[in-house]
Amino acid sequence: MTTDADVIIAGAGPAGSLAAYELALRGVSVLILEKSHFPRYKVCGAGLTHKILNEIPFDVSSVFETQIHSFIFSCGFKEVFSRTTDEPMLYCTNRDKLDDFLLRKAIEAGARVIHGETVMNVTQEAQIVSVATRAGTFRSKLLIGADGASSAVARSAGLREHIMPGLAWEAEVKVDPETLKAFSHTVFLDWGSFPGGYGWVFPKGDHFSIGVGGPASLSKYMMPYYQKLLDYLSSGGVDRGDDLKSEIRNSKFEIRILNTMSLKSWPIPVRVKRSSFHKGRVLVAGDAAGLTDPLTGEGIYYAVRSGILAARSCYDYLQGSAPSLASYSTAVNDELMTELLEANRIKSLFNTVPLKIHRFVRDSNRAWGAFAKILRGERWYADVPGGFGKWKVLWGAACSLSKLISDQKEKRFSKNGFN
Repeated sequence: MTTDADVIIAGAGPAGSLAAYELALRGVSVLILEKSHFPRYKVCGAGLTHKILNEIPFDVSSVFETQIHSFIFSCGFKEVFSRTTDEPMLYCTNRDKLDDFLLRKAIEAGARVIHGETVMNVTQEAQIVSVATRAGTFRSKLLIGADGASSAVARSAGLREHIMPGLAWEAEVKVDPETLKAFSHTVFLDWGSFPGGYGWVFPKGDHFSIGVGGPASLSKYMMPYYQKLLDYLSSGGVDRGDDLKSEIRNSKFEIRILNTMSLKSWPIPVRVKRSSFHKGRVLVAGDAAGLTDPLTGEGIYYAVRSGILAARSCYDYLQGSAPSLASYSTAVNDELMTELLEANRIKSLFNTVPLKIHRFVRDSNRAWGAFAKILRGERWYADVPGGFGKWKVLWGAACSLSKLISDQKEKRFSKNGFN
């Protein structure tokens, strides 16, 4: 039976495009099936950390909108403080620009793409994978599912185990020019308002992205929290901090929204156990695999990294140097899931005593330094227990106890809300 490509990739987000780029560079025939027409709007905070940029094998600075030097933190809209660095901590972009840029790089490397093709179902035969779309059927030797949180590939292949749903809402808003200029290098983060919840403001060149996220089990409280965030910001409640850059000292983070251009929600899938990320000739990457940071909701790094790992495993298999795609599941579990599971443990600790940890980051240069290094990719979540010295032997017990307390707090909040 003839094939349309050696490897079909469902989805042209960061995971799919990086996988396509890596494979095409090695001379592998790649076909991307993408349901949208690029560039397309994508709901996402889209903060690019150094950890992400270190993984992408080419320069993406042309899509940067802003450089972030300052962070303003609040805990339940209280005890506001700020931290500033001379070097950028991260770069903000818009996902339509980023994803379109990554896809064009994959095409330049030799990948083909068909837009407007939504994958509906996948079946595996002895030597072939058949991919059914609305328009017809495509065939390949291997299939990478990078088709997002509602992945049809993952569902068809039985690779949706151990994924807990999260949810986020985000608005793209126009603000007055004075505010836009004053806070063009500043991110505002609120955490601790409810179990697992967080809110953010990211500057995006000519507008701000304002959003909230948390467990899907608390979805009915997302919009009330979003409104609390807007009310707080519009009241000028976020006072300046001494660490902020000079151009915004003696200012307040007061946002006067002129126009809300969009307000949308999107799912955040979080894998909570090690498991298989491949079955037969099919593997999944990025959101389709549930590879999202449970602490921050960040998924771009894990999409990029898993896409690269997927490409390597597919190439080794096609070259005959690997008998199966099992090396991919092993790599994801050993590398990415180790991080995500540790992030989940830290999340439970934070949910248990959010204000104490907030104050710890505020008052301890060591804590802030560790946070900054994790953000830059110089340290990993798995390094955190080692920072407690002789007390690290209690880390596992403390995390287990925190998980029980955190789960109970989430249940109580689900019942009582902000009351």
